[in-house]
Amino acid sequence: MLPRLAMANGVALGPDERALWATEFGRNLLHRIELADTTTIAPIGSAIAYHFTGPAPGSMRADADGNLYMAIYGQGRVLAFNRNGISIDQVLLPGREQGHHLQSTSMAIRPGTNDLYIVASDGSGGQGATIFHAKVFAEALVQFHRCGCGKCGVGRCYGS
Repeated sequence: MLPRLAMANGVALGPDERALWATEFGRNLLHRIELADTTTIAPIGSAIAYHFTGPAPGSMRADADGNLYMAIYGQGRVLAFNRNGISIDQVLLPGREQGHHLQSTSMAIRPGTNDLYIVASDGSGGQGATIFHAKVFAEALVQFHRCGCGKCGVGRCYGS
């Protein structure tokens, strides 16, 4: 689908299941791909949404409104993008100004809330790894419906 990525690290789907996001750690790029179907990129459906400077993009999560949150490895922060890939905000981790917790690597948005949990390592800084909390713009994107019907797909229920 999207070949020859340089150290691809993050991937996320938007709430409409048509926007597919991918990062290239090795080239500091954020790709936004519009899907025509499960395995086909729509005509004129692939774009570089953002080119990062400095250390590279890590993992990412999407919220129910289509906003994207990306851990920036080596900078101790999480960048927030709108559904079009425009940077709209950031979360700065405590201690980053002193060189601590710069290795922000992954995160989760708690279902039913706008609570973001971020894991970051201090590397050789002596403070170990820490989980931080922040608020995001919208609730978590529910990717697997939990109704128990056994027929659910991503984001929707086909059952009872």
